[in-house]
Amino acid sequence: MAGRVNKLMKQGFRAWMGSLAILLGVWLASTAQAAPLLWVVEDGNSKLYLAGSLHLLPQSAYPLDPALERAYADTERLVLEADLKQLESPTNQTMLLAAAQADSDAPLRARIGDAMYQDVREHAKRLGLPLFSLDSLKPWFVGLMLELAAYQQAGFRPEYGLDQHFNQRAIADERPILGLETVDEHMSLLVGLGDNGVDSATTLAATLSQFAAYDDLPQTVYTAWRTGDLNAMEQLVDTMRAEQPAAYERLLANRNRRWVTELSALLAGSNNVLVIVGAAHLPGEHGLLALMKARGLELRRVN
Repeated sequence: MAGRVNKLMKQGFRAWMGSLAILLGVWLASTAQAAPLLWVVEDGNSKLYLAGSLHLLPQSAYPLDPALERAYADTERLVLEADLKQLESPTNQTMLLAAAQADSDAPLRARIGDAMYQDVREHAKRLGLPLFSLDSLKPWFVGLMLELAAYQQAGFRPEYGLDQHFNQRAIADERPILGLETVDEHMSLLVGLGDNGVDSATTLAATLSQFAAYDDLPQTVYTAWRTGDLNAMEQLVDTMRAEQPAAYERLLANRNRRWVTELSALLAGSNNVLVIVGAAHLPGEHGLLALMKARGLELRRVN
């Protein structure tokens, strides 16, 4: 079982960064809209497709909505949040494991209190995670391990994530793959979490409070993504902004402000590109859709 924890830890960062539903455990009320989270903007010389991803998906997500396949076929370049191959390198995995370790030698129980520790113990047992393997981790990472285990128990895997799927396709097709941020920038978001209001028992508490819904949450999140329910995704982002403002600014809003400049530059080029980001980056007043519209870009929903 300890090997399973190590595997979850290695998978954790990329899944968490882009799939914030997993981090926060927000219940998404989905309404079928029968359209993927996919938009396109044109400037006359090129097209930019923007797709929202869940970085963990079930195998049943395939085949994908035909609109996503057409978008890939209509483009020459793939753009992801960062280079997935580099993110999964041994060096970066070592950085991840180091960043997950608590700053104090005190056991988890002493750092989060008896009541929260009892909740962690209950859910770890249910999910088959040995409690001792969580004892030296930062609280937010304990929550991540529990949530990843819950999603994997429901059949969700990172290898089925939308970004990983098209990353492998692009490699096979010898298509250029670009990143909206460097791997160092991506990793620094994790390494510096303890200094930015995210590494706290508050995040773990928010995770634990949602576990009552976890029997259905993975499928509910998946349905919201599969049917293109942008309202559900916006609900997720609004909850994060209210409950975890520091995480919202660091992981969503600030990155979106940087990325919109990159997207504008890509559109100014001569190649059609498919950009895939975590679905939580799309909605809301600081989301990519709003920021792109504020720059005068006319986005069209792709059905």
